[in-house]
Amino acid sequence: MTSPIPPMPIIPAPPGVGTKLMVSVLIVTALLLWWALSAERKRGPILPFILIGTSLSAILLESVFDNTLLYWWPSQNPLALFYSYGREIPWSVVIGYAWLFGGASYFLWRKFERGVTLGQSIAYFFLLVFIDWLAISIAQWTNQSAFYGNQPFQLIGSPLWFSFADAAGGFALGAAMYGLLPHLHGPRKLLLLLLPTFIYGGVLGSTTGPVAQALNSGWSTPVVWLCGAATIALCCILVFVLARILAAVGPRQ
Repeated sequence: MTSPIPPMPIIPAPPGVGTKLMVSVLIVTALLLWWALSAERKRGPILPFILIGTSLSAILLESVFDNTLLYWWPSQNPLALFYSYGREIPWSVVIGYAWLFGGASYFLWRKFERGVTLGQSIAYFFLLVFIDWLAISIAQWTNQSAFYGNQPFQLIGSPLWFSFADAAGGFALGAAMYGLLPHLHGPRKLLLLLLPTFIYGGVLGSTTGPVAQALNSGWSTPVVWLCGAATIALCCILVFVLARILAAVGPRQ
């Protein structure tokens, strides 16, 4: 038995949209200042490139996944960057991608460089799951944006399955940086501007396949929850495989 897919809610922008944008700008500014004033700058413009690259991935991918995974943004938003798939994508999410995914992936890469055990990698992944869940839940609790429809694993805040997918994307980006950066010299580092789009788009596009089909096909609630569990399982398998490789290769410094 199937159920109809609800239309995307049309909700005007709440008063806090400016605050959310300001917080994202301040976090990104703090990250860049830390990079500029620390020894990290000697490694080259890796952090700035990753921050720009993750923001670019938001512009290219956000509205696509919002459409398939049933996520709304406020309408008539004076702080929107562009309109796509019936949604006004705000500046705050484009800049927020930078600090949440770009910043997290950068710090994961630095941890991987120093060497991590399997257990440490898994712990970092679940920490990233929690941070992502909290950030998205705060947006939902304050009516900044939210998931809608028959979402599985939506118990207190945002649906837990999505935070697993987000965290898997961030973890995979950190692992990709660990594998590729030794081979990116000079102008080749510009590839970091596109790497987040490839990794984040690939990970979310594949791992959210089960739940996206269920949500957009009007399948029954038990089946939707099974598909949500399948998405979580795919994310855990990906992270476990990458964590095993990272633990086996060992530190680079």
